[in-house]
Amino acid sequence: MMRLSWFNVVSLTLGFAFLYIPMVILVIYSFNKSKLVTVWAGFSTKWYGELMQNEAFLNAAWVTLKVAVISSSIATVLGTMAALVLVRSGRFVGRTLF
Repeated sequence: MMRLSWFNVVSLTLGFAFLYIPMVILVIYSFNKSKLVTVWAGFSTKWYGELMQNEAFLNAAWVTLKVAVISSSIATVLGTMAALVLVRSGRFVGRTLF
């Protein structure tokens, strides 16, 4: 098993912190009661309730979900077919790219 040096551990920790701390802060502040983002006025799910009553948002979310399911299904089928072709075929030009 490969041991990580202290520099690698520190770099990895700082990298993950740089990526994930802003996301955690956004999730926490999404439950803020205040209209102002910078002022914490208490915990509330009011904004999520209003979001679920927004018809345009719900329609956009539904279309996004349909596109995601369809595109991932097509990508899975095409990827499986491509993998089968690569495994079953002999040598061909460009095989080393895979």
